[in-house]
Amino acid sequence: MSDVVPGAGARVEIAAVGAQRPQVMEALEREFVVHRVYEAADPLAMLREIGPRIRGVASHGMAGLPRAQIDLMPNLEICAINGVGLETTDLATCRERNITVCTAPVLFDDVADLAVALSLAACRKIAAGDRFVREGAWQGGARMPLGRKLTGMRVGILGLGRIGREVAHRLAAFKTTIGYFDPVRQDSPYKAYDSAVDLASNSDLLVLCAAGGPKGSGAPLVPKEVIEALGPRGIFVNIARGWLVDEPALVDALVHGRLGAAGLDVFHDEPAVPEALLRLENVVLTPHVASSTEETMGAMGDCVVGNLVDWFAGKGARTPVG
Repeated sequence: MSDVVPGAGARVEIAAVGAQRPQVMEALEREFVVHRVYEAADPLAMLREIGPRIRGVASHGMAGLPRAQIDLMPNLEICAINGVGLETTDLATCRERNITVCTAPVLFDDVADLAVALSLAACRKIAAGDRFVREGAWQGGARMPLGRKLTGMRVGILGLGRIGREVAHRLAAFKTTIGYFDPVRQDSPYKAYDSAVDLASNSDLLVLCAAGGPKGSGAPLVPKEVIEALGPRGIFVNIARGWLVDEPALVDALVHGRLGAAGLDVFHDEPAVPEALLRLENVVLTPHVASSTEETMGAMGDCVVGNLVDWFAGKGARTPVG
């Protein structure tokens, strides 16, 4: 890892409550006494034993830092998250306890890039075309069904935050017309819609970029009504969270032709994927890899290690949540 001050926290004990890449764990273990809580059969039982000694936590966006864990670490000062998702972290309790929470805000480009890749793949049937060639159908004289033209489409961005803006910027280069829905009206050149349903009704391609609450905490941001409003020629792309979508309604619409196509990087119960999706030719599936490039994974790991090392060296956190 880069930009790390050697020896800054040699006697500090930290808990890894979310799995980290081997390089990150190696770097942390050079600097701290690291307890691999995420490997324990009962993580809470382990924290009951070691919790009072823990001053720092390393986690990731899907694991976060819930209240049940915070309560077992009375001397916790900082939590460094490998990612930007905060829906599984109890920020209110962290504020009450004066625990600094840090993210790794270096993945926006990669996530936006994958949104464009999934959009193109869904429009141009790229995954289906790959299978078509590999299975010999082309050599047998068959012709693939026609794809769709991404250039010139009406694109809806659901959630115009950091990632949503990057997606919009990239897709604008395809001569698209961009609209968005966000509960907070944004200062942007794109047309704002009053609801997700209105946005979907006026979009050929809808990209979900929104942050949401914890799994099971409320109604999905993309319910059946939004999916139906997108329509039988509509294309849906999700690079946010699977549980923000009414997944059964999405699958049903794709199976029965009420939705044209989808590009999905996330699912409700990862790594489980609905069996029906695996059989559909109008769906492109990736295994939650939006930020999974060598460059970004390295930069995210640097954020985790750097935040913890700098904090315990008395320099403060590098990327605290505001």
